Amino acid sequence: MDIQNPKVWLSHLLENLPEDKQASKLSDDNPQWEYIDSEIVKLGSLNHAQLDVPELQQRGLALLASESKDIRLVSHLLRTLQHAGDYLLALRMLTQYVSHYWAIAWPQSAVNKKRFAEQILKRFEPGIAGFATTATPDLCDALLGELAKLALCWQEVGAQELATSTDNLSGLYQRVFHEGGPAVSAQSAATPASIPAATVEKAPVSEVTVESHDDKAWRDTLLKVAAILCERLPASAHGYRLRRHALWQNITSAPQAESDGRTQLAAVSTDMVADYQARFVRADITLWQQVEQSLLLAPYWLDGHHLSASIAQSLGHREVAQAIRDEARHFLMRLPALDALLFNDRSPFIGNATRQWLSDESQASVASVAAADDTTQQVWQCHQEQGLEAALAWLEQLPAGGPRIHFYREYLTAQLLDASGMATTARQHYHTLYQAARHYTLADWEPELLQQLENRSRG
Repeated sequence: MDIQNPKVWLSHLLENLPEDKQASKLSDDNPQWEYIDSEIVKLGSLNHAQLDVPELQQRGLALLASESKDIRLVSHLLRTLQHAGDYLLALRMLTQYVSHYWAIAWPQSAVNKKRFAEQILKRFEPGIAGFATTATPDLCDALLGELAKLALCWQEVGAQELATSTDNLSGLYQRVFHEGGPAVSAQSAATPASIPAATVEKAPVSEVTVESHDDKAWRDTLLKVAAILCERLPASAHGYRLRRHALWQNITSAPQAESDGRTQLAAVSTDMVADYQARFVRADITLWQQVEQSLLLAPYWLDGHHLSASIAQSLGHREVAQAIRDEARHFLMRLPALDALLFNDRSPFIGNATRQWLSDESQASVASVAAADDTTQQVWQCHQEQGLEAALAWLEQLPAGGPRIHFYREYLTAQLLDASGMATTARQHYHTLYQAARHYTLADWEPELLQQLENRSRG
């Protein structure tokens, strides 16, 4: 099979199959599909050198021609083309797929199918600038023509949102081809396979035209205002809060995931993250702006918000660091399912260090009662030396105290569960305490203090 020949790709895609096969989902027991689905996570990762891309492509095309038009298979094959910079062939494949198989191929759910398509479109964004520097004018025109065909195909199958996204993508390419301007994200539906270190652009300081005719226009308006605020007032939290509001406002549900929490979303580039972390020891405003720009391309990269807050802290902007943490917490409170999700390389949406960062303040706020107490320290020492059961038994044998002491002991129990890897149980415990705390009065919390106040007020 000559995988260097575009005609081979298109012929395998368009190979006629019985209708039941066209609509079928590839079985997880299919060894060829199992190989492709497990190997694709290496693409663009630190393990990329271990990936045999031609082998994966040949197996994928063979399945496409003989077994199924499953959109997951198409997505994986297109990802290999996008990673290699062959955007024109990837677009031709996608256009033909939409034209011939969109209505029938798995998944039958239009919502789920749309999610896969959004991820595919999103992956065309990171390489725009690189493509523009090497492509001939004829190639650029061909690519724009293919985008126009694709947008028309989306309209014909009733996927107007995807048609709009394709038009937006075309606008980005035209801007780079003809104006040489910087590319910015066209939408925030998915994390791209490999996000390059963002080029820092000076935020516009001219007037902002407010556009709110659709969600994307409103989001772009908010991001422009946020960019101005962050540039003019880097020590103020307002711009950073607004940027995160714009980034997350339209995300109303967690990404679709397998039973083990793995999503189809690609993790951010490990090379980019390594670069950012290496430069953190000499963090400056340039690094901070690059991280912030990268976050706009990766809505679920929660570790990136931790990194941004750490840079803000190192630059002396404590208020901004706190605001970034607050916004990340609010996002997770709105979509708690994100806590258990993984990218397609099985890396978590939220790393351990980020999870600790998100909980630091609440732990610090009760330090004077729950951490400085000798008994509490002894319980933690017991937990470290003898394990969870021994620590909980220690708590049980302590003499009863007032409501306040009882509450903090329950809080300590939740912390012990959390530290022992029982995150779900701990989260339920935290929620129960939170609900109870909302209804406490001073009389419930400090009955003895209230009694003393009453006695003294009577003389």
